[in-house]
Amino acid sequence: MERRPARVVPLVVAAALLAGACAAVPPAPEPTLDISAASHPYFELVRRQIRPHWAFPCVTNTATGVCQYKEAHVGLEFGILPDGSLRYVDVTQSSGYALYDDRAVDAVRRAAPFPPVPDDVMARQPTRSAAVAVHAQFNYVVK
Repeated sequence: MERRPARVVPLVVAAALLAGACAAVPPAPEPTLDISAASHPYFELVRRQIRPHWAFPCVTNTATGVCQYKEAHVGLEFGILPDGSLRYVDVTQSSGYALYDDRAVDAVRRAAPFPPVPDDVMARQPTRSAAVAVHAQFNYVVK
């Protein structure tokens, strides 16, 4: 008596269903990044350095398995030391989606180190500040 694998058909069907679900993911919208101190050209450099490391993730609907983009805003504060290295990064306003918060934090970490902080920017910091505090708003907007 020849014995056939019992699980081959269900695995093939499951793989086909997953492939179909992945193919149905719509293209990601273009998120925006605002940095509060953008009036100085240095902060535009920081923003441009972070941008390529940041993407708009989709959230899988647990009921349907469909990947959806959610509208959300993440507030971050991060510190840049005079040599451009990252001192810290903290979420100051959660989006309500851990995935979105984590993506914003990861983008800042991956973008570091930044260019050295210009002397005129350091001079504007409170006395005894070791780092420049940057306030950023990561905007996930569905159009």
